Amino acid sequence: MKIDEELVARVARLAALELTPSETTSMASQLTRIVEHFEALRAIPEELLPPTPVPPATPLRADEAIERFPGPLVMRNAPESAHGHFVVPRVVTRDA
Repeated sequence: MKIDEELVARVARLAALELTPSETTSMASQLTRIVEHFEALRAIPEELLPPTPVPPATPLRADEAIERFPGPLVMRNAPESAHGHFVVPRVVTRDA
């Protein structure tokens, strides 16, 4: 599967990334090579692959509600808070 520059530009726009034309070309080439590598791996017959090991069981702990948030102390040290939450500057915007 070939990843073309149009697809890279579209995904970059959705991810709010600004790529130069040379970066778009380079990224399309690199992504095509990655996809081709995975396609080659998919072509390997399963009988040639070693069996998948069974992972050990994950120990579970009791699900108990506990109060860990020392509210007033933390809020006093926060630069800004409102309604018991931290107020932070917006870092992601979507320009039309």
